[in-house]
Amino acid sequence: MISKRRISRSATIAIAAGTALAWLTTSTLGDQIVMRDGTVYDGTIISENRRQVIIETSVHGISTRMTLNARDIRSLDRTPIGEKPDESDSAEPTTLSIPKGNTSADVKDRKVPMKRDGYQFLLEVPIEGGFGTDIYPLSVANSLKWAKENAVTDVVFRINSGGGAIWCSNDIVTLIKEYEDEFQMHMLIESAISASIWPSFACDTITMTPGSDFGGAVVYSMTSTGSAEVDMKMNGIRAAKLESTADANGHEVLLVKAMTLSESSIYAYQDEKDGPWLFSNTTDGLPDDYETIDGPDTVLTLTAKQAIKYGLVMAMPDGKSLEEFAEVHGFDKWDSAGEIGHTIAERDNKKSKKLQERLEATLYSFNSDLMDYNSTTRISHRGAAMQSMKKHLGTYKRIMIQAEGMSMPSIVEGYEDAIDVVYWEQEIETNLARLRRYKRMGP
Repeated sequence: MISKRRISRSATIAIAAGTALAWLTTSTLGDQIVMRDGTVYDGTIISENRRQVIIETSVHGISTRMTLNARDIRSLDRTPIGEKPDESDSAEPTTLSIPKGNTSADVKDRKVPMKRDGYQFLLEVPIEGGFGTDIYPLSVANSLKWAKENAVTDVVFRINSGGGAIWCSNDIVTLIKEYEDEFQMHMLIESAISASIWPSFACDTITMTPGSDFGGAVVYSMTSTGSAEVDMKMNGIRAAKLESTADANGHEVLLVKAMTLSESSIYAYQDEKDGPWLFSNTTDGLPDDYETIDGPDTVLTLTAKQAIKYGLVMAMPDGKSLEEFAEVHGFDKWDSAGEIGHTIAERDNKKSKKLQERLEATLYSFNSDLMDYNSTTRISHRGAAMQSMKKHLGTYKRIMIQAEGMSMPSIVEGYEDAIDVVYWEQEIETNLARLRRYKRMGP
């Protein structure tokens, strides 16, 4: 099947910006929307949500209403264009409060990025290291909570990860979807391999920095012997879910297939010289000068150079700074929340890691005591092993309650059958009672 989707987030930003700049020299009044392809619409915005903006405008002198895809909009300005700005506009704002009229209800209902006080407010959230070892959902949950409470318009996840535990990646995706109507979500990739691609495709935009890589996401599962094998069935199910997520956020579905299924391919071609790149998963019917991005025997890892060339995702050609990110995305007036996202991530990832280590240590100790109980016939040793198991069982129950409250539902699900609490509570009490009777009976 040939995909005819023309990706709007391409490497033509400079052309669009130049066209938009030419339009902006004209003096007009009312709302103005600048599209990523350089088209400008002047008029009155009637309604807007996360997916679309409806503007009442004039086309060739005829008054009409147009529905515009929010993803194709470069900037939205409600202030008169061409008027002399106030002196206060030339300086950085001293506060970043919600302007009058934007109550909590207004913030919740408004689905496109708001420019509070004329500025977009960006929160950078780091996702660094391994999922489930260095990265935990709690840090994302509290970062997004802070963003909502502090009128953030855009959350920028800066990711540098080789992957890790799928449960952790899934929980982060769930959190992103939970807040998707509050602000725009962006993934800024320094490296996103394996499980890292799940939250990337859940974001509204994906941007790659110079030298970055993105992909290689075959799912692995562990057998009962402890050896790793590719679980093709599970991989196919996860790939299908990820395709649905990517498509809902405007990303190329064929890119997902090539990154997750080794038998999938992605080819690029142009209908006309210097035209936009189109994509297909087969060479059937393609022109002779098509290009292979990824063949059927490999799993795609997209490079920043490929991203720039084909426009599959956005790319930053020169650097990795938040300033360049804002420039590439057309954020003319913006402010950063500074290091708050990094502070939250450092605190919460450390807290979550400590909890997971306690959980795993408790399970190890419980099973070690069980082995001791089964390997000895001495009543005193068996009694000590049972008492220790009882203590570890109580610790396990407390930790699981804590994990539930720390935005880690998948880790709770994964460990909830590690110990059959009801069975072992009864078994331990029964065995301890039996041992007490034996001790009273004497030698």
